[in-house]
Amino acid sequence: MLYMLTDHLRAVLKTPLGELIPNEERTKSRLDSLITYPLVLVGDVTASVLTGMDYVPQLILVDNHTKRGKEIPTLTVSPSKVVKVKNAAGMLGGELFKAIDEAIETIVVDGEGLTGPILIEVEGEEDLSTLAAVQLLPEGATVAYGQPDAGLVVLKVDAGIKNTVKDMLQEMEV
Repeated sequence: MLYMLTDHLRAVLKTPLGELIPNEERTKSRLDSLITYPLVLVGDVTASVLTGMDYVPQLILVDNHTKRGKEIPTLTVSPSKVVKVKNAAGMLGGELFKAIDEAIETIVVDGEGLTGPILIEVEGEEDLSTLAAVQLLPEGATVAYGQPDAGLVVLKVDAGIKNTVKDMLQEMEV
């Protein structure tokens, strides 16, 4: 399966899929009221900031790049497993989708046996992995990702957002 970002969806995705928290309002008490588990973090800065605030996600997706080209932030958790995949910019490829699917299956089925998060390192770009995570996670899970030039998005997975993402993926399918 291969998904390609369309111009239409590029514009749509400029609007956050969940609750946008501006950087200056990103406090532990505010996030505690929004974050549930399983927790998936998408993006280098998001993963660094939230693990630095003592959140321990079950899945982290990074591409070792930041929008501003600054030094890559470090994680404050040790992964139990590292998976490396390739994924082109503006795409959600089969290799990345499969890695997310397998990681979520492990989390949901064997979550108690994990000693830390599963880390998926993407050579290329991980931005669209949010869509795969939402599609594959159970309802009640949380996905957090960065919204460029705006802040942190915390997205609670429910039937409504799953349907929205399903429609997006159908539009993107190649």
